Parts: sequence; C-alpha cells; structure tokens
Amino acid sequence: MFQKMMKHLANNPGLKLLSLLFAVIIWLVVVNVADPDATKTFSVPVEIINKDIITEMGKVPNVVGDTDIAVFTISGPRSYVDDMASDDFSVTADFSQVDLSQEGETKLVPIEITAKKNERHIEIMRRTVNLQITLEDRLEKKFVISPESTGTPAEGYAIGGVEVTPNLLKVSGPASVVSKISRVGASINVDGISSDVSDNVIPVLYDEAGSVISSDLLEMNQTAVTIKAEIWATKSVPVQCRVSGEPAAGYEFRKVECAPETVLVKGRAVVLNGINAINIPANVIDITGAREDMESTVDIVPYLEELGISLVEPNASQIAVTVTIEQKETKTVDFPSNNIKVSGLNNEYDLTFNIESVSMTVRALEEDMETLALDQIEVLLDVTDLQPGSYTRLLNVTLPGDKYELIGQVNVQFTIVDRNAETQSEPINPNDSPEENNGGEDSGTNDETEEDSGDGE
Repeated sequence: MFQKMMKHLANNPGLKLLSLLFAVIIWLVVVNVADPDATKTFSVPVEIINKDIITEMGKVPNVVGDTDIAVFTISGPRSYVDDMASDDFSVTADFSQVDLSQEGETKLVPIEITAKKNERHIEIMRRTVNLQITLEDRLEKKFVISPESTGTPAEGYAIGGVEVTPNLLKVSGPASVVSKISRVGASINVDGISSDVSDNVIPVLYDEAGSVISSDLLEMNQTAVTIKAEIWATKSVPVQCRVSGEPAAGYEFRKVECAPETVLVKGRAVVLNGINAINIPANVIDITGAREDMESTVDIVPYLEELGISLVEPNASQIAVTVTIEQKETKTVDFPSNNIKVSGLNNEYDLTFNIESVSMTVRALEEDMETLALDQIEVLLDVTDLQPGSYTRLLNVTLPGDKYELIGQVNVQFTIVDRNAETQSEPINPNDSPEENNGGEDSGTNDETEEDSGDGE
C-alpha cells in the first residue's frame, strides 16, 4: 500500500509541490521554536581614525557630549545574537570624512559600525549615526616639572633634596585646556624612609587653584618621569656669633647673643659628624663707634652652604643677633704720695713730695669700678739724672688688667735735696717740661713747673 501511495505521489506534481511547502512550513515552525529571533543593545566607544588630518591643520577636535559612545541594537537568531559581545564590533569615526564646510561650530563625523563575526546572521539597527565634534586651536607649551614629596622620613632624618629626570614636560592639546595649566608636579612618598629612594611616576597637571587637570584631552612627550629623594641625617648645632671693631670711647662691648641659640640642620652623615657649630664671621657684626646696644638679623644660609649642609626648616634661616654695649663710669682716685715708687734717685739725695696724694681719673664699668682697690694701682716716678731742686713730673700709672682706663695725665710736685750739702740755697728751676704718660688730658696737681729754691747744678 505504501508503494502505491509513493507511485501516486510521483505521478502527481501538484502533490509534490504541496509536500515541499508543507515541509518548509514545518521547518520554519521548528526553527522559530528552537532558535527564535532576539535583539541586543550595545554601547561601544568610538575609535577615531585619521585624527592627524585635523591636528595638521593646527586644530584639536573636541567631542560634544557623549557622542563618542556609539549605541546600537542588533537583531537576529538568538543563538547568534547571544554570541556577540562589544569586542566583536568595530566602531570607527573617520576624521577624513568630516565636512569642514559645514556651517556652525559643531561638525559631524559619520560613525561606521561593522560586526567582526556572524555578519550574515545579524542586523545592526537603531544606531548612533554621527560623532559630533567642535574644532579648537591647538596649543603647545613646555613646563618645568616641580619635584615634590609626601610623608615624613624616619626619626632623625630629613629630605636632603628631591629631583626629577627629565625635568621638562611638553604638553599639547586644546588651547582652552592647556592654558589652564599653572604648574606640573611629580611626587614621591618618603614616609618612614631612612635612605635614598627613587620611583617612576606620571606627571600631574595643576591649575592656579591647585586642582588636578585631566590629561585625557592632552598629549605629553613624557608619560612617566624618574623622581629621586635624598634622605639626610639631622643634627642640632649651636650658632656662634663674634663681633669686630671697638665701641666709642667710654663704652665697652659686653656680650653678643644669637637667637635661636641652636638650629636643626641636615646633611650627609659624614659631613655632619665634622660640624660642631655654625659660625657667623666677626666682620658681619661691626660695632665700631657703637654707643648703645645693637640688634640685627643675619641670614645663615650662605654659611651653611659653605659647609655642605642646609636647614631642616628653610624658614628658620634668620638669626637675631643682639650686641650689648655698656657705658663706662669715671671715678677720681686719690693715691697717697708715700705709695709712689721712685726710681733713679741718687743715693745721696732725699726726695719729698709737696702734696699728700695725687688725684687720677679712672674709667671702667660700674661693676669693675666697685672692685678697684688702691693696692691694685702701681704709680712710678722716674727721677734718673735729676739734681737737687723742685720739680713737676708726669707719673707712670699702671692699672690692673685691661678693664680700667686712665683719663688724662697725672703730675706730681716734689723736691730733691742733697743730704751732704752744708747750706741749702733755693733750688734752681730746671724748666723741664712734663714727660709723656698714657696720653689724654691733664689731671691731678698743677701742670706747670713751679719755681724751686735750693742748689741745683
């Protein structure tokens, strides 16, 4: 019976066609049930090609909004649709296709989307058609990279210096962005570090307010730079001050003080070990002719540089120097004549002073003046080669140490007589002028030579 039916079908073309159609319908039903149509939406970044065509014109393209993200939907059998991922599509905007004659600031660049696989089984629809851009002048500038550090080195250590290589960065891009760049920095972390450290870092762009500027739209000739931090030892060192010159007459230099008395410096350990003080040269503080206390400020940085060290705190370079100048007092001292030492007197002669004491003016600081005693003063009279007669001569006065100063000259009147002379006539006046002694104005007894009575030769 089956053979009869097949023979009948073979002899009937109409039935053949009907069978084929029925078979196709059945296949479509099966396919649709087993692998139905589906859709899927993608958001894929647009790859820009031939950008140099714009940059060679001295222009920079700026994407308007989010148009550099292409959004599109695909459709097709679920098995093929589910098999597609974002990476399976090529999404490009060819800048060679931009129409520069378009009116308005915004230019349109066609976006081309192609599937890298299953292209015959899927359909791309509802897609972003154009990339929207504006053209801006291109600006190129060079910046010196500022080396910076973060954190604090280990205790007893400080940052000796930070340097970056290379230290010059060339930035190009939209003029509106490049013009906002105020400085370029590179930073290294030194927290807890006790030895030199280096790192490779990306330069950071800052505006005037110190905010970071995104480099997405910019081109830099250095994607990374090498930054190195030297870590030095620290040491507290006293500051020593000296002075030059002499104060005005009647005044004395008492002391010089520095504030602060010590400074914290940093340097290589081998250098610091040989440094015990920071000396401010004497010629820096000149007290010549001073009549009162002096105050000044000295920058010690040059003296630190000579030693190969520097301050831990750069702002602490100013040293306040105070010089104390004290005025001396004057005092009249009555020195007993019988305490005057006489030298050069002929053994056959006697010498007598015409006054009980001589007056001398002494200048010294108040505290020193209070401790001056007569037995500390030495007074000498030299009468070598003098013959009997009456004289007025300068005395040689020696004061103790260098704390005291004799003001003026000290004269004394005396008489020399010959013990063996039977008769004593009025001594002659030798008319000798006073001898020099210590300089200054005369003080004490009369300055003029008095006429004497007695024998004289």
